[in-house]
Amino acid sequence: MTFSTTAYLVALLLLLIQLLAALPWAALVFFPGEGLVRGLQKLGSNLRESGQLARGLVYYVLIPLAVVFLVPLLFISGASDTLEATGYFYGALLQIQLLIDAFIVVFALLLRYWPKGGAIALAAFREGVRQPMFWLLFGVAFASLTISPFIPYWTFGEDFLVIREIGYDTILLIAAVFGALAASMSISEEIEGRTAVTLMSKPVSRRHFLIGKFLGIILAAGVLFALLGTYFEGITLFKPWWDKSDQPWWNQQNTTIVMPTETPAPPWIMNLLHRWALPGASTDLLRGIGLWTHLLLDIAPGLILGFSQSMVLIAIAVALATRVPMVVNLVAVVVLFFLAHLAPVLVSIGYEAQRTNPGAAVSQILFFMAQLFDLVLPNLESFRLEPALLHETPIPPPLFIQYLASVSLYGVLYTSIVLLFGLILFEDRDLA
Repeated sequence: MTFSTTAYLVALLLLLIQLLAALPWAALVFFPGEGLVRGLQKLGSNLRESGQLARGLVYYVLIPLAVVFLVPLLFISGASDTLEATGYFYGALLQIQLLIDAFIVVFALLLRYWPKGGAIALAAFREGVRQPMFWLLFGVAFASLTISPFIPYWTFGEDFLVIREIGYDTILLIAAVFGALAASMSISEEIEGRTAVTLMSKPVSRRHFLIGKFLGIILAAGVLFALLGTYFEGITLFKPWWDKSDQPWWNQQNTTIVMPTETPAPPWIMNLLHRWALPGASTDLLRGIGLWTHLLLDIAPGLILGFSQSMVLIAIAVALATRVPMVVNLVAVVVLFFLAHLAPVLVSIGYEAQRTNPGAAVSQILFFMAQLFDLVLPNLESFRLEPALLHETPIPPPLFIQYLASVSLYGVLYTSIVLLFGLILFEDRDLA
């Protein structure tokens, strides 16, 4: 493959995007304790300071230039499959960087506009991600996702849908279990151990304490969703190739990487590439990036619904943690989880019993309890994406986006109600 100036400029632009995405976390890594804004300012002025010129050249000039001149080598000798695989890798790396930047920006905004609660949220977040329990649960989910493509499910060609359902449920359950445990340890133990008394002696209200703890825990659970969700995208990319291909990824004869997918590019990607009319090398690389973006858009709705469901469960755990110990809290969250998923079934059974035996006492009690569960408990069944996956005809994107937004808003509103109830419980709690 011959050298192309256009391909070189495309590679340089893509590298520049990666470097820009790395600026927020690089500012915090190289200048810890300075905050995001001051860290970015120091990162920009570091090259102008003679005392740190060597360090700045190594970090911000030599390494980027090395990558700039290594990336075009792919365009000179790389095959189409290799460049498309590079596009997948580029999209995954950019996604991880943007997720890291999102967490940094959220904490920067919290500390800027809500310093007391933001400081508590940041402390709870650091406490959560540093716990061995966090990484143990992450390892369990990682192992479960890794082995899922290799298990035969005997579903007559629907194994891919089963993999997606298992992946969504695994990430949800791991994040919810972590959130319930973190809420119990971070709130209940601080209250029982009288640590919260010291914190309340400072100009920090109980509202700051409880909501800050919740935000820190839910953001730590968001890290699980971000890491496991990105890996889950790779699993969904790998599964079709594993089912259809008997070739190794690495072709020993041509020394090229064989793409782990046989799915054609969606029309919107092909239309963009045709409109841009770039050289073949650039088109192959951009097609890989576009395919990863399409995969992200396909997987993200289930992750958003799962995160909304875990947010509701973590809010319940946080509210209960103000009054009950850890064991009772975990049991209550588990019971509420199963009852909330069974509520629609109980409602249908109650209606059927009321229709067949309208005057029976058992029918009246069953109907009343089903209505009570449906009214009080969250409708967790609405957070599941499986009905859309199993639908015979594709759901129109506007209707699907509307449903996704309405369910997410429902999760936020129910979480707010639960946290308000938790604040009421916490206000009367004696901390002395």
